[in-house]
Formats: sequence, C-alpha cells, structure tokens
Amino acid sequence: MGNCLKCFQSSSSSSAAPTLPTSQSLPNALQNLNANNSCQAATSIGNCYDIALSNANDRPRETDELLSNRTPLKPANNCDTKRNSFKSLGLLNGSAPTMSEIITTAVKESMEVSHQTLNKLFEVYKDPDDEDMILTDGIERLCIDLNYQPDEFAILVLAWCLDASQMCRFTKTEFIDGLHKMRADTIENIRLRLEHTIEMLKVDSEMFKQLYRFTFRFGLEPDQRVLSLEMAIDLWKLVFTVQTPDLFSNWVNFLDKHPNIRRIPKDTWNMYLNFTEQCDIDNYDDTEAWPSLFDDFVEYEKNRALEMVTVHDDDNNNDDPLQCHVKAGGDMRHVS
Repeated sequence: MGNCLKCFQSSSSSSAAPTLPTSQSLPNALQNLNANNSCQAATSIGNCYDIALSNANDRPRETDELLSNRTPLKPANNCDTKRNSFKSLGLLNGSAPTMSEIITTAVKESMEVSHQTLNKLFEVYKDPDDEDMILTDGIERLCIDLNYQPDEFAILVLAWCLDASQMCRFTKTEFIDGLHKMRADTIENIRLRLEHTIEMLKVDSEMFKQLYRFTFRFGLEPDQRVLSLEMAIDLWKLVFTVQTPDLFSNWVNFLDKHPNIRRIPKDTWNMYLNFTEQCDIDNYDDTEAWPSLFDDFVEYEKNRALEMVTVHDDDNNNDDPLQCHVKAGGDMRHVS
C-alpha cells in the first residue's frame, strides 16, 4: 500500500460527509449519558484484568523479557520507574487482555448492537471496487464524520480497537467485529468510545503498552518484519501523543544524525518503551541487556553534553579580558 501514513498526512479533507443510517433506539441510560456515566464506564476497565491474570502464566514471553535478565517488574540496576503517573499493574510485559476485551468489559453494561446495524454502517464507507474493504477514501470519509484527521492519535486508537492488520484499510470482519465488541454502531458512539479509551491510555501504563506494541505491527509493510526509520519515527511521534518521553526529541535527533541507521526491528521498538520508563542518560547501565543502539544513543548524549560544557567554559573565558590577554601571550604585569 506504500507509505500510507504520509499519504494521509498530505491528503485533502475536502470530501463531503455521507448520510449515515440511523441507529436503532438506544437505551434510555445511554441517551442520558453524562460525565459521571463516562467516568463509571472508564473505571470499569479494572474488571478485565482479573480475567487476564488467570492466563498470564501460559502466554509466550515477549522479546524484552527474553533479552533482559531481570524480572519484568524490576527496573534495571540504578534505574527508576519514570512514568509514575501511570497506575501500577501486575502485568507489565504484554499479558494484558486484548483491546477488544478491554473495550467489551468497559462498556458491557451500556448497550447491545446488532450485526445488521453494523453492516449498514459498513456499507456507507466500503470501497466500491472491493465489497469487503474500507480503503483510503472510505477511511478519510469516516475520519471526517468522526471529526478527526486521518493522521491523528484517535485514528490509531480506532485501528487498535478494531485490531486492524494493515494501515489504510479496514476489512469488513475487522470493522464489524471490532465495533460490535466496542458496543458502538453509530458515529456518535464510536467517538464516545474513542474519547473514553484515550483518557484511559493517559493513566494506564499496561493499556498504553498494548497500543504501543500494536503500532509496530500496524506500521509494517506486507511481508516485512522491520520498520523503515522514517516510518518508525512517524509512528513514535504519533503513539507518544498523550505520553511523550523526556528524552524523545533527543532520541529523534540522534536517529536523524546517523544515516547508517535505516531500520528499526521489533526488539528495539518494544524495548524503547522500557528504556523511557526505567532509565535516563545518567543512570543507564550498559551491562543490562539493552539493544546496542541504546548504548550508542547514551554515549552520543554524554559526548554532546560534554561538548556543550566545554563550549560554555570557553565562552566564559573569552569574556574575561585577563584570560584573553594570557591566551594571547601578553604580560600579565601590563594588565591593569
């Protein structure tokens, strides 16, 4: 499909919004939904973690667990957990339920939707040449109706909620099954679910980790196993919209200054989030099982900081007439 993220970023949003089918009557409770109801729906996510805990021991281990000799919940030596605003959860390395389970649990009390209603909604956006796909044009019209730009964070969250397998398309199965699990069959309800999910992502570190790992897979070209550096940087900027790491701009600058870095593998992508949560430049331990790219980044930042200190000291000396005279080989006895 090519670099779809770039296509979305440069595409025009002048398409007119289509007329949408009306939903079946909603329950009175949903029609009168207010801010307090929203908070209750958001906080109900906690129930779904009990389901995941019983199966946590059976899951395959993630790459960052296999590479690191420390336990998943133990920070690296001399490192502190950085994202203190996030809730402390017992599932730090990929054992959370799927996004569908999260959404289903969070809104299970709200309403039931029918496949017939969802099929009608799919018909509005499906591609005229492919009956089982919503492609670029349809996604752009969906974004307009949702009042989002195609390259906004909310659309990444939507793709995650639908468990989309590829950028710039939603299959019929992904669209209908995903919205059914979200309990959303109208544009208004889809936007409401997205708003709730984004708020939860701001405070729930495990939920954010699931989105973060999905983003790597979502950005891959068909039959590819690594991201191009350009795509990786774009996706990093997008996924960190709600939680930007302290050194993220330094990281991007480092990657831009090293043209020999052309691709980002899954290991590096996954462990970068761990790096941002656990370490900074001063307490980074290169004896831990970090990717070598992180070693290079930390060394680059330390050298850059040292150069800045040296330049600052030289500037201060140049402002001192006495020091300037000494450097020029003058006789200090003639300096008044």
